[in-house]
Amino acid sequence: MHVRGAAGQVTSLVRSLLNDAEGNLFTDSVLLPYANAAYRKVQRALANIQSGSFLSDNVLLMVPAVAGTDPSLQVSITDATAPPNQLPIDLLVPLKLWERASGSSDDFIEMTDLTDHGGLPSQPQGLALEYWEWRADGLYFIGATQDTQIRLRYEKAYPALADATSAVLVRDAVETIAYFTAAMAAAARGAPQAARWDGAGSDGLEDLLLRATQREQYSGRRRRPYTSRQGYGPIV
Repeated sequence: MHVRGAAGQVTSLVRSLLNDAEGNLFTDSVLLPYANAAYRKVQRALANIQSGSFLSDNVLLMVPAVAGTDPSLQVSITDATAPPNQLPIDLLVPLKLWERASGSSDDFIEMTDLTDHGGLPSQPQGLALEYWEWRADGLYFIGATQDTQIRLRYEKAYPALADATSAVLVRDAVETIAYFTAAMAAAARGAPQAARWDGAGSDGLEDLLLRATQREQYSGRRRRPYTSRQGYGPIV
């Protein structure tokens, strides 16, 4: 069964791995920056294989009508756009957009993504936005002559671990995150055990990726044979 844990479970395991079960050296405040770096590492690896865990869909935003038609005009939605139409705070990259007239119950029509395809065209605005481009951390459009509601599907990031009660939202990843955290904390102090825990983290991450690819019915990833793995005994 896949379970979620808490940051306190990560830091507690790290202290055990580094022979500091009482927390005399590796307190939560010391470990949390490393734990967040490890957490982001795991998220990036899973996102890179298009794990469905990081997808968010059906976010509805509104693009106001332009005041007049002008091929030089462009409009945007960014982090600085006035609420409630700013970009979601957990957005990493948009994947698909659809549009319909704001206030209508029409079906959403998928828009054309021109990111990395030469940019938005120069043309007078019409009733529909038609195109979108992701650049400079913003969504850009040529605009439309009516208010337009867009539906956004995007890849998201989980919130950082703020304290011991923060939820680890990647399922069954506490040990993997703890291994990477222990590796970074040990390396920062020049401890030779850092390589051992980094290897353990890599093995744990490989298992998470394998499970994710199986869930998505991919078959191209193979785990390393057991004989290539390091032992994970206690540090002495």
